[in-house]
Amino acid sequence: MLSKAKIQYIKALEQKKFRQERQEFILEGRKMVLELLKAPGPFRIKELYLQEDFPEPVQSSVAVYISAKEMERISLQSTPSGALAVVEIPKVPLAPPRKDNLYLALDGIRDPGNFGTILRLADWFDLAAVYASPDCVELYNPKTVQSTMGAILRVPVHYTPLAPLLKNCTLPVTGSVLQGGSSINTTFLPCDGIIVLGNESNGISPELLDHIPLKLYIPPYREGSESLNVATAAAIFCAVFRRNLPSLPR
Repeated sequence: MLSKAKIQYIKALEQKKFRQERQEFILEGRKMVLELLKAPGPFRIKELYLQEDFPEPVQSSVAVYISAKEMERISLQSTPSGALAVVEIPKVPLAPPRKDNLYLALDGIRDPGNFGTILRLADWFDLAAVYASPDCVELYNPKTVQSTMGAILRVPVHYTPLAPLLKNCTLPVTGSVLQGGSSINTTFLPCDGIIVLGNESNGISPELLDHIPLKLYIPPYREGSESLNVATAAAIFCAVFRRNLPSLPR
């Protein structure tokens, strides 16, 4: 049986303050926990809680089986999935962009759902890493983690000031803009480089625009339509940049 102190400890990780103090975060979901157990990456499981009727066999020295009622008490979700892990936040050194790789740079993305979905897209299109400005939403926010659908285990995310990164980058740098720029449909696009995506409301900050030689827009086809959600724009950019590369066999 879980103690009251243990339940409070786990629930406290819903708050950024405690995640930063303890350098731990919560990963929930049957599929994501099973992926975590097999992941070769830097994520170390500190504690693992599985509901008593968890269907798959799990080989882990830290696994603890608990009742459905106990899972409800520690879960951060409205409908618990039956699997919850307390994971150590890894220390991943900043990796500079390398030739023949494609990257995303996120400038002030505040919505955890958008951030997580963009990471999921980076995983789908096999991007090497995601760079995030320091004012982006935290990667280990539970809503962000959930939105990644496991991509958090495969795509490195580096929080770093973007202006120096772009200024010193030797790869092609492109950015998504609403005004000016060239159509993404008619512009020759490189196979490698950094794609910059801006804040949901304000777009790319002015200080970064000077470091983006190739500014691109997604042309609309109906007058008066709202601008695209940043995660939707990310999907279009990734697909267009990858269109000339062979995909995995279906």
